[in-house]
Amino acid sequence: MRVALSPEQRSMITELTAHVVVVQDEVIAAVQPSNAASIALGGGLIGAIIDSKVTNNRVNTSQQLLGPFYAAIEDVDYRKEFNESIAQGLSGYSIKVGKITTTPRALTGTTLIRLRNELEPGQALLVIIPRYTLTMDFRSFDSESTVSIWVKSNGSNPLTPSQRGVLHYQSGLVGPGGKESLALWGANNGAKFREVARESIAETVRMVMLDIEIPAETATKTAEVKTFPYNTGASVETVQGTVVKAGDARTILLGADKKLYSLPNPASTATVAQK
Repeated sequence: MRVALSPEQRSMITELTAHVVVVQDEVIAAVQPSNAASIALGGGLIGAIIDSKVTNNRVNTSQQLLGPFYAAIEDVDYRKEFNESIAQGLSGYSIKVGKITTTPRALTGTTLIRLRNELEPGQALLVIIPRYTLTMDFRSFDSESTVSIWVKSNGSNPLTPSQRGVLHYQSGLVGPGGKESLALWGANNGAKFREVARESIAETVRMVMLDIEIPAETATKTAEVKTFPYNTGASVETVQGTVVKAGDARTILLGADKKLYSLPNPASTATVAQK
């Protein structure tokens, strides 16, 4: 999940070239796949077919509910806003960033190797790949970005980064779930969704800037560890981690799973009431 850049590796990098990949054109809703039938029938082909039908029905129901919401946010361009924000943020990155390329095309292994082979001495490749969803209960906006640094390919480590972090943002809860939450997201021309989407981008940029500064071992006996609510879409669970940066409304922490999280502070997670 997490690979930290060693001081020796960092000292050898004088410039980064950034490759930002935003594939999605619109937000999608996570759908819980069904495995109840497989368990009940002992697995096998029949169980798999039933599972597939149940999951497909859930997808279809989700898409039907999303129709009016999509109409309210059809002009939201997450890719454009992310690209503009990350380009501005990288100007203050702790390692100089030169060329920045943004693309909607998925990054293949072949492309990654080519980009690494094109690096000049002292250069490394910074790859940022965000994705974003609504949880399956429609109460939370999630975004998760993979950030990695790659040195010039030498043939022995074709798919091994020098640095890798997974950065996860989750909004506060909006509404009680289902169509009521979607109505709140889409109200006033999608005002709440637009606000949260912008916040997710800003928080992702903050985490990108912080991620490279976190050493391989951050957990110490004196480190501040806190527990935060976390919406899985099926229930509200918890995430525990070491606090990296605390704010009035949100906190960034390094979770036990080694993801970097930006989460609402418990006192600010009250459900948005319908007006």
